Amino acid sequence: MSLRSARAAYNAVAFLGRLGGSGAPKAEIPKTPDEQRVKSVDLLTAKNQPAHHTDPYEYGGLVVRRGQAFDVEITLAKNDDAVVLTVELWWGDKPMASHDNFIVIPVRAIGGASDDVDEWAAKVTGVQETKMTVRISSPSTCQIGRYKMAVKTSVGETNDFRFELEGHIYVLFNPWCKDDDVFMHNEEQRKEYVLNDMGMYFYGNSKYVGSSPWYFGQFELGIMECVVRLLESAEKRFGAYSSSIEISRLLSALVNSPDEGGILVGNWSGNYEGGTEPTAWSGSASIFEEFIRTGQPVKYGQCWVFGGLLTTALRAVGIPARTITNFSSAHDADANCLLDYHFDKDGKSLNTADSVWNFHVWNDAWMARHDLPKGYGGWQAVDSTPQEYSDYVFRCGPASLTAIKSGHVYLSYDTKFVFAEVNACKVKWMISTDYSVAPKIISIETDAVGTSVLTKAVGKMEREDITSQYKPEEGSIMEYLSLFTADKHVDSLKKLIAEPGKDTNLDINLPEDVLIGKDFTVKAKFKKTCPVSELRSVTLYISCTSMYYTGVKAKLVFESQDSVEIKDAEAVHEWQVKAIDYLPNLVDQANLRFQVTMFVAETNQIANKGSDFRLIKPDLEVQVPKTVAAGTSFTVDVKFTNPLSTILHGCFFHTEGPAVLLHKKEAFRNIKGNETVQYQVTAVAKKPSGTKEILVSFSSLDLIGVMGKAFVNIV
Repeated sequence: MSLRSARAAYNAVAFLGRLGGSGAPKAEIPKTPDEQRVKSVDLLTAKNQPAHHTDPYEYGGLVVRRGQAFDVEITLAKNDDAVVLTVELWWGDKPMASHDNFIVIPVRAIGGASDDVDEWAAKVTGVQETKMTVRISSPSTCQIGRYKMAVKTSVGETNDFRFELEGHIYVLFNPWCKDDDVFMHNEEQRKEYVLNDMGMYFYGNSKYVGSSPWYFGQFELGIMECVVRLLESAEKRFGAYSSSIEISRLLSALVNSPDEGGILVGNWSGNYEGGTEPTAWSGSASIFEEFIRTGQPVKYGQCWVFGGLLTTALRAVGIPARTITNFSSAHDADANCLLDYHFDKDGKSLNTADSVWNFHVWNDAWMARHDLPKGYGGWQAVDSTPQEYSDYVFRCGPASLTAIKSGHVYLSYDTKFVFAEVNACKVKWMISTDYSVAPKIISIETDAVGTSVLTKAVGKMEREDITSQYKPEEGSIMEYLSLFTADKHVDSLKKLIAEPGKDTNLDINLPEDVLIGKDFTVKAKFKKTCPVSELRSVTLYISCTSMYYTGVKAKLVFESQDSVEIKDAEAVHEWQVKAIDYLPNLVDQANLRFQVTMFVAETNQIANKGSDFRLIKPDLEVQVPKTVAAGTSFTVDVKFTNPLSTILHGCFFHTEGPAVLLHKKEAFRNIKGNETVQYQVTAVAKKPSGTKEILVSFSSLDLIGVMGKAFVNIV
């Protein structure tokens, strides 16, 4: 049964009903009154969950981590030393002892062997009248997910009595257990990559880096349960559910919807009718809530939304994870680590299958790699954005960062694809559209891809540059060795073609921090390396195109052909870019790309330079009370100024975050050009948790992706 066919039976009422209201696996007095050997079983959640670092989960029952013991309290009908206890645990709908998903554990008497065992075991640790405390140990390699539990009693030759608990016990991966494949040594990293429900992602381009907070919400009611149900619905072999490698690979497919019927629908068209535009999301919790409520994939997402969701899913089941952004990220369609760009004889750009995304967000998951030679454990790249098939499914990874950096692209999974994302080379060709002239190389850019890789720093809302974890320093011996190693497994690779000589250099100069709606100037700067007295007559072709962040062209803003005479050592030529020209042509991220081709008459030199530019959007001003009591209502005041001189239509505000109980999406009236408006929303504070964030976003048909945040102390 595929996940797509299972989706028909997956709806909010049934899902929440299966959680049993609060989800607590509470014991009941058996319906068969004869031989009531067990009266109740207390799972001691208040004691167990803090010890297992699972107390933040809002699921009402017991959540534990594998490889670590937990206690239960069994109350018998009477104190009888002759009673023999057995604990049964089973996973899935078809439990079988041969598959290690039906476990029968004899309860040892008090004073037996050590509790420190890496196997299923149970031992009495205390007795008080009819109450018996039993410590249950689980192996560090057991299957993660939902377990049912029963306690069986027997006395001598009499028939067994079986007491089955309602609900489920959830068993997760354990980064605190040294024998678990996801073990992390550093406590601060465990707090960040497992327990932190707030993060951030980075966007823009290599020159204009922006950041936005993201609420993962992995502990919210229904999210862990939803992730586990999705994993179960995939119906993989039982052994797969004990492997962090297979779980992370499976989740990279289940987060997207194309072939596994997963959580989120990707959309890069610019038309988001019937759904929410990707820039309006500020967290995973609201997406999971809609998915659980409707039982249908949520519309719509792009890479940073997929990245945020996958971090949530991985952390929810206990796998340490981080969201990362690769700037100037290659999408190498033919897997040769070369990105070919074609231009006609006039310097106009032609279509190409390869592309460089301004930025691309994916994930790193932490785990051992017993399937690879020693030394490839640690961070592994996983990507849920549906880009390319991997074994006939839209998924990617886990690919070892050590393997990527070393050029060992032959190792599983999808290492060659991720290697190209951070290492590919841009090759620009001038071609004849009628193929009458052989293609000519204009330029080779060996350092234009993977310019920086960023993630949230541990313990603070700042960026950390992790480029060195993905690739050696450009031009270093280590980079040469990495490329040399990868070259054995790639048809053609960067830096294998000599760049043609030239004596006139071209650069594009763009201003910084231009607010959307403002005019600005673009400059082409020339510098001669030939004798200053030699004249260089230059023909310039420039195009300005609005771009999707994936490197796909949207609309032409303007193009121009100009002549320049370079008489001195340096020269400058300028173009004015008018808001009236670019505003009607902008798409999602307000990205523009300037492409300039230079033809030098005296030397027949051809040069081409491209530069990405992102217009700045204003921030929302968000104000909240400094301190709020848990469970009470409070007011969120939002101030927004329209940066455009035109009316904004179809406006709405979206509020969520770890501080508020439920997310809200509310429509707002049309906003006049350059008008300042006030928006007010009532929110309910969550449980006492200290200082937490409230995230607010604004979108309209004319301007999207405007964000703001504030902090409130919940007591």
